[in-house]
Amino acid sequence: MNVPADGSSKLEAQVGDSEFTRAEGLWFQDCGLIIRAETTIFRVSRDFLATHSPVFADMLTLPAPDAADMMDGCPFVLLPDRAEDVTVFLKALVYYNFFEPYPAPPTLSILTGVLRMSHKYEVQELRKRALTHLSAFHPTTLSEYQALDGKSALWFTELTRDGFLPILVMARTLDIEWILPIAFYRICDFDLDRDILEADISLDDKVRCVTGSRILETAGVSKMVDFLWSPLTGLGCGSPMGCMTSRVKSRRSVEHRREQTAADMVTSPLTVWAEASWKRLDVCDLCLSSMKTAHHQAMQSLWDRLPEIFELPEWNELERLKAEALA
Repeated sequence: MNVPADGSSKLEAQVGDSEFTRAEGLWFQDCGLIIRAETTIFRVSRDFLATHSPVFADMLTLPAPDAADMMDGCPFVLLPDRAEDVTVFLKALVYYNFFEPYPAPPTLSILTGVLRMSHKYEVQELRKRALTHLSAFHPTTLSEYQALDGKSALWFTELTRDGFLPILVMARTLDIEWILPIAFYRICDFDLDRDILEADISLDDKVRCVTGSRILETAGVSKMVDFLWSPLTGLGCGSPMGCMTSRVKSRRSVEHRREQTAADMVTSPLTVWAEASWKRLDVCDLCLSSMKTAHHQAMQSLWDRLPEIFELPEWNELERLKAEALA
């Protein structure tokens, strides 16, 4: 399809008493189907849509509409979807570089709009592309989670700033179960309690968030830094007093951070002890090695428990669902 040459955004014709806005870049004069979503209209190819979407194919095989459902001599279809979602969905279909495969970074509105519409209208390849973007930042293994350090995307940055509740809502609506453990975990880490309680999610999911937050910020954090004083020195340590002093000092620092205001306190066990934290320790090589092993074991143990904490299926079942969706 050719991009429309004129840059106009208003359609002068009216249907009934309502004026409609022509979707920029999605009004093709040589195409024979007009779609309306809210107050926005699109002129596209019915055959093109039918080729990509079995839902549209079925819809467009219905008998020709009455004259009242025509516009400019074209069939006129009203969709119940948001105009913003229809816009990004159609652009993702029409323009090859509008919604590129991972790791190209879409915005949050583009990603969620394309995912909702491709799921609803069964455009499988587009849906898989959107799910790949989403899954890349909601890993199902600890090693994949740790590999996210230093990586980002436009849509993920928006969530980090504004909160992760929209991802939970979408995951529940579209049955994207394998991203739920990390979605819940991030909500507990980033979203405020008031936002969680006022969110448009089920009561059960609100309880999961509240209960999960308590587990993560108490026992979760404590077990993650237990290696700092249990045991205080390793067998064969060459400097027991020096190593013990450094370890206790670091543990006290973590506990102090847990006593700060809600905005500053430590609540995230998977990041309470970061890679940079090791540089602040002044311990012998033997103690350092044993501490790193203990810390990794604590990380893996918590990761393995995440689905259980939020009352979700086990990781192996979630990974099976992910593999099927992305196949």
